[in-house]
Amino acid sequence: MKKLGIIGGLGPMATAYFMRRIIEMTDAKTDQDNIEMIVYNCPSIPDRTGYILGECMDSPLPKMIEIAKSLESQSIDYIAIPCITAHYFHEQLSESVSVPISNGIRETAEYLSKEGINKVGIMATTGTVKTHLFDSIFKEYGIECIYPIERCQEMLMDIIYKGVKAGNSININDFLDVRDRLIKDGAQVVILGCTELSIVKRDNIVGDKVLDIIDVLAQDCVSKCASLRPEFQDLITK
Repeated sequence: MKKLGIIGGLGPMATAYFMRRIIEMTDAKTDQDNIEMIVYNCPSIPDRTGYILGECMDSPLPKMIEIAKSLESQSIDYIAIPCITAHYFHEQLSESVSVPISNGIRETAEYLSKEGINKVGIMATTGTVKTHLFDSIFKEYGIECIYPIERCQEMLMDIIYKGVKAGNSININDFLDVRDRLIKDGAQVVILGCTELSIVKRDNIVGDKVLDIIDVLAQDCVSKCASLRPEFQDLITK
């Protein structure tokens, strides 16, 4: 069995939920069958969206590289980052260490391609949307991405920052309105492309045709480091 390293704290609740999903997906009959994890929970890493949009000057990359190297020094075999906006720095991070780093966006594209999905809606941070993180990879798989209109994107950012990250309750109807509009616009599946939105799914009924990217990340990590429970082969809520 391989050892997993996690660059966490982006945000802290999403990191905790990611660990939970890894444990739930692992085909373990005893404690000893579970994956050994080293989690560096560092919420002081500068905000990814703020930096990407030019709203703050502090880059999150140096601290993320420092953590990746620290994990590497502890003989881990695989690294995960339960923050999709942070995937903006995936290439630079990968170049800084010799340990492979899970790419949640590429893993999602591969999963969707196997499922025959070619048009998806993206619910994510504005930083992820503006940098076309999903489009840049999904186009290689023939998958078209559609995004919320401006008003709906603002609603999502409120859910992420004023709701989940701030530890406040969210208006689930706003979430469902954004999801429904994306499906109406032709999305076969709506991707929860921000790990804070995974917390929304954890605490609420989010309906059909939803794929949680934190589940894709967890599935990838379990498959790479241990054995996956058969019931977690299918990740799309139908």
